[in-house]
Amino acid sequence: MAATMKVTGKAMSIPGGMALSGIISTGMTLITSISIAIMLNKEQISWEQAGYWILAMLFLSAFLGGKGAIIAIKRQKLAVSCMAGILYWGILLIVTALFFGGNYEAVPETAGIIIAGSGCAAMVSLPQKRGKKAMIRK
Repeated sequence: MAATMKVTGKAMSIPGGMALSGIISTGMTLITSISIAIMLNKEQISWEQAGYWILAMLFLSAFLGGKGAIIAIKRQKLAVSCMAGILYWGILLIVTALFFGGNYEAVPETAGIIIAGSGCAAMVSLPQKRGKKAMIRK
């Protein structure tokens, strides 16, 4: 089966795609964190609303990191997206340990949001196959 496949472009190796995914996710988190801090400083959003913005930031970062890895690697889309989510969660745990003294208060919630984001990236990227219509037996 592999001999009959057409070459459609260059795919990245899995470690290279995971590195790209980590860069995309971490960069997106950094950019959105800065924008949330600016909105808080200018009092455009309240402290109560900041939590919702952070949830959206985590979801979007996990989604874009998973989607970037899927586009770069071009195979095993569901596994690649799961690995990208696990990598992003690991990066967040390391940053929490280094900068915030290991204060792991919202780890399950963060993991759930990251799983949802990377899972959505996988579901959007899966091929849409149209099945045959079911035959009704009389």
